[in-house]
Amino acid sequence: MYVHEYMTPHPVTISSTSSLADAWTLMQAKKLRRLPVVDNDVVVGILSEYDLRGAKTQRLEGVAVRIAMTPEPFTVSPNDTLEHAVSITRQRRIGALPVVDHGHLVGIITAKDLWIAEPRPLPEWDQPRPHPVLLRNIR
Repeated sequence: MYVHEYMTPHPVTISSTSSLADAWTLMQAKKLRRLPVVDNDVVVGILSEYDLRGAKTQRLEGVAVRIAMTPEPFTVSPNDTLEHAVSITRQRRIGALPVVDHGHLVGIITAKDLWIAEPRPLPEWDQPRPHPVLLRNIR
């Protein structure tokens, strides 16, 4: 099985000179947790919700994406195997890989696409959630 079979093609991107406020707004509007950062048709970084944790929206205005992004992210080819992508995400403890073909971004593959656990805790994991079966038994 290959990356191109499971990736999300034509991902939403942002430039490194855009503001973090614009990135946050875009991520919220599109319900995304990661944005490949592309300048002049070249992947220069990746920005995740994790990179923005704890930041207040007011403080994001006027701060460029390049300040918070992970530069030179690990990438995969659409013809790489899923095993290769899983290996990179697990070794590097990252949640997504831009998919690049001949120097151009063609997709993104995430831990969810690969059916593996997220490598880092997310804010919503900090909140205790009652088990649905237990809730039914209480009522």
